[in-house]
Amino acid sequence: MTLTWWGGTRLVAGRALAEGFASTSWKVVTGLMLLVGIAAVVIPRLFASGGTTYTLATVGQAPPALVAQLDALSRAGDFTITYDAAADAGAVASAVRDGTADAGIVEVGPATRVYVQRANAGTFPALVSGAVRATATVEALAASGLSPGQVAALQATPAPEQVVVGPVSDEGRAGVGFAVGIVLYIALLLAGTGIATTVATEKSTRISEVLLAVLRPTQLLVGTVLGSGLLVLIQIAAVAVPVGGSLLFASGSAIPTSAAPDIVLAVLWFVLGLALYAFVFAGLASLVDKVSEVGSALMPVNFLLVGSYLIAVTVVAVSPDGWVSVAASMFPPSAPLVMPVRWATGSVPVWQLVLSMGITLATAVVLAKLASGIYRRGVVRTGQRVSLGTALRAR
Repeated sequence: MTLTWWGGTRLVAGRALAEGFASTSWKVVTGLMLLVGIAAVVIPRLFASGGTTYTLATVGQAPPALVAQLDALSRAGDFTITYDAAADAGAVASAVRDGTADAGIVEVGPATRVYVQRANAGTFPALVSGAVRATATVEALAASGLSPGQVAALQATPAPEQVVVGPVSDEGRAGVGFAVGIVLYIALLLAGTGIATTVATEKSTRISEVLLAVLRPTQLLVGTVLGSGLLVLIQIAAVAVPVGGSLLFASGSAIPTSAAPDIVLAVLWFVLGLALYAFVFAGLASLVDKVSEVGSALMPVNFLLVGSYLIAVTVVAVSPDGWVSVAASMFPPSAPLVMPVRWATGSVPVWQLVLSMGITLATAVVLAKLASGIYRRGVVRTGQRVSLGTALRAR
């Protein structure tokens, strides 16, 4: 029976998938990763506090004017304030000292005292102090003869416009980009190691020799990469889908809407990164004679991945528009890890993103051809480890 090139490749990929699905270890690892993904969604919700709440202790009922000021601040800051009416100043101090109140006030007016547990106690006491001053200001304006409407007009003065001039325009989106860089690094490392282990196992067990009797080396290489890559991708999805779906679609999600396209783009960068690195992993793995030698054979490419990851989460986070960040995001081997993080800062022109993808794809094609030659020469040589130089010089 004569197989087309794609038919033979699909046969090898299907065989790799079938063996993976039948493997007990693959099922166990995938199941554990799925449990980790579900636990990452469920456990935080079980222990969620339902939002930030502060308690303010006062002597008697809190003055309505002060309550109005604090309630306006709480709505703007998305937190809740409860009020604890104490009998006297000593009771207010005791409530703050015992931790039942976050702050306390006595004698609203010019002689107001704010009770805190310690110096520099945080944001809430400062907000209380500001609300007390605002309340005193309103009362002073009213006492000076301004009408309630005039006082309300002064209170309605809009806050000054904030102009972002920092390196990152959206901190929430940049944080998601930082997380994406970590996930991409782990995903590419797992996928590449899985592909390399499969290639080394097939060579050491002489399965490759049997398959090469009826298939071309490129069919065996591409089929193995596709099948093994899909197996690892399924395992990664077992964690990423429940966590990502929960973060994106749950009400009150901490992920900003502006970051949703970045997460979709990360999937595309994973595919490009896998295309860039997968054949290199497979080619290097074909040089070993034992599966135990895979780690040392992959050391050079692992160094590239680690270096790219470190640039993504350190240099880019500090200076996304520096020349190192720009260069690392534009050119392989670092582009698949660096560009998603830099793109999330909001400072990357679209043309740079498109050019980076194009260069990465073109490099992946060149590396695939080079790795195919190494694989073709290395996989048929058994009994000893083949050096990279020997594989490159062989014809």
